[in-house]
Amino acid sequence: MKSKRIHNLGSLLGVVLFCGALWVLHHELKPYRVHDILRTFQAIPSKQVLYAMMITALSYLVMSGYDILALKYIQQPLPLAKIALTSFVSYAFSNNMGLGMIAGSSVRYRLYSTWGLSILQITRIIAFCTLTLWLGFFTHFGSSFLVKKILAKSPLPKQHIIK
Repeated sequence: MKSKRIHNLGSLLGVVLFCGALWVLHHELKPYRVHDILRTFQAIPSKQVLYAMMITALSYLVMSGYDILALKYIQQPLPLAKIALTSFVSYAFSNNMGLGMIAGSSVRYRLYSTWGLSILQITRIIAFCTLTLWLGFFTHFGSSFLVKKILAKSPLPKQHIIK
């Protein structure tokens, strides 16, 4: 009985949060008219939209690689479709909500626990994904700084140097 009330409370909370989000969107978008928004979107060249969609798909594919590597690391086989789904949904939540560690981790916990992984295994997956993400950031930034340093010492004219 208590479990059913908690479940209903969780569902009610979800509906309340969704309604709150709609209310905020309504008030934030009040100064804009739908036809102005549509005209602005139509002004974007379709080639740019296609490129943006391709790069977005590629980035989610790369981020799915973090989960694939993490599951190989903990030696827990799961079908690739389940890993990709979990990765996509968790990164979609964490990237859009701004609470990356909380949102993405809770989605990973919910899905991976449904498929039989223990809390310790899920924790190791989350730690692995977080660590590899930050290692990627440090590698990218380090190589960017190195390239800038090399270009600053090159004999190229100054207008070609990245600022």
